[in-house]
Amino acid sequence: MASATNDLGELTGLPDGHKEQLTRGVLEGLGITIHRLQGNELIHGCPVSAYHQDQDRNPTAALNVQNLLWHCLGCGAGGTLLWLIATLRNTEIEQARDWLHGEAGLTRAMELPDLLAFFDSIYTPKKKPPMPLYSERMLDRWNEAGIPDYILNERAIPITTAVHTGICLDPDGWMGPPEARVRTGPRAVIPHRWNGRLVGWQSRRLPGADPTAPKYLSTPGFPRDETLFGHRPHNTWAIPVESPMSVLRHEEHQPLEATFGNVVTDLQIRHLVKGRAKLIWWMDNDEAGWRAVGGRTHNGRFFPGAPQRAAAHCKNYVVQSPFAADPADLSDEIVDILIEQAVPWPVWERPEVLYCHQCFKESHAGQC
Repeated sequence: MASATNDLGELTGLPDGHKEQLTRGVLEGLGITIHRLQGNELIHGCPVSAYHQDQDRNPTAALNVQNLLWHCLGCGAGGTLLWLIATLRNTEIEQARDWLHGEAGLTRAMELPDLLAFFDSIYTPKKKPPMPLYSERMLDRWNEAGIPDYILNERAIPITTAVHTGICLDPDGWMGPPEARVRTGPRAVIPHRWNGRLVGWQSRRLPGADPTAPKYLSTPGFPRDETLFGHRPHNTWAIPVESPMSVLRHEEHQPLEATFGNVVTDLQIRHLVKGRAKLIWWMDNDEAGWRAVGGRTHNGRFFPGAPQRAAAHCKNYVVQSPFAADPADLSDEIVDILIEQAVPWPVWERPEVLYCHQCFKESHAGQC
């Protein structure tokens, strides 16, 4: 098992008996039958993957009583106790904390001072949790539905890219905890792999789905701030962008890598610069994207942008795009031209006027 330091804190102040009562109470609250205590681990059938066999007689999952980490030897999935709760209840980590606090019956297992100490440790994390790992078999239920037409036609993602990435269709889009699940309609599932392992996936709302449902959803504990989508570490240069859609649209002809948004962490920069001769940044043409490139001032202090932070390690350039669009919306030809015309980061400037990439007139609302 991984280190005992995780997003639940170091529960050194709790007696071992209370920890066991706590973990037993959580598993029972999730409807999981415990087979036995083996060393420091509660052995039980895997509740995450539906593709196991004979879990009643040969359970493959275990929850460590000491460090509150869960793993399954059968499918390879694993994460913290909060990750397990969030995954089984189809909620975010914060909602998992709320459920753990209010509904898991913990007050019956622990005296009030110990319970308060336990929740202090939850809300004072000391280290990032281990990155979640999933079995590829967890995507089988959606692979059978094929690749969404939206991906191939409306987003113009090459079918070869869609196939090797494993993009698939979730026709139902179930959301919410088991007792209140809601069908929101079709979603495109985009797997995310890091170091060759499936660490989660994002789903994108498709036409015909409930328009009030979130446009994008991610698996619990999705490692957006410590990984890159489409990362190819052996390339000598890369083009950091915000959206995985941009990577999918153009990865066959340009080395794009996505940061999952306009916030670029120090760890992501370390991944980007390692072994690289140059980076060509292409963040979205909006206020947040411009701040990510040029930096920002807060309370009188200047915080440098991502290219400046990476400049000590390799050459950094910025795409000077005139369009009110991200790379995913642009043709291969336009993308190639703009990348070729990228400027050194110190001379990059925000565009004064943005243009429509379809009619090449000043940016406007609605269709051309």
